[in-house]
Amino acid sequence: MNLLFLLQFLHITAMASWIGGIFFMDLFLVPVIRQRMPDAPARLQLLYQIFRLFFAWVWLAGATLLITGYATVFRYGGFAALNTAMWVMVVLGTLMVVLALYVFFVPFLRMRRSVHAADWPGAGRAAAQIRLLSSVNLVLAVPTLVAGVWAIYA
Repeated sequence: MNLLFLLQFLHITAMASWIGGIFFMDLFLVPVIRQRMPDAPARLQLLYQIFRLFFAWVWLAGATLLITGYATVFRYGGFAALNTAMWVMVVLGTLMVVLALYVFFVPFLRMRRSVHAADWPGAGRAAAQIRLLSSVNLVLAVPTLVAGVWAIYA
């Protein structure tokens, strides 16, 4: 197995699990929880626990994406050797990781403080912001993935 294959395998695996996790939570899990759990404190405590576990994975996936992505760039010969599709993927992928860091350090930590203080309106606002910004990352994933496929054939 060569290094480029390993880097790309780890990169695709991290991307698929991170974006797939957001897709599952935003489109399926959160709507069902919202519908089946009308009690805001119980619902927000559950969502906080889910987000807490998911963010542990996002840290690992994000680090893997940055390390494998930039290592692949240098395997190709550095930034000067990248074609347009690769540039699009690098810029949007980096933006997605930065947005995930923002989501963790601002609304998620705000949600944690609110849940621990039993401030349910505050926790609800933070959860809504997490979902909105995660949806932005989901939208950004589409052109990033298109660029990744385009880069293979460019």
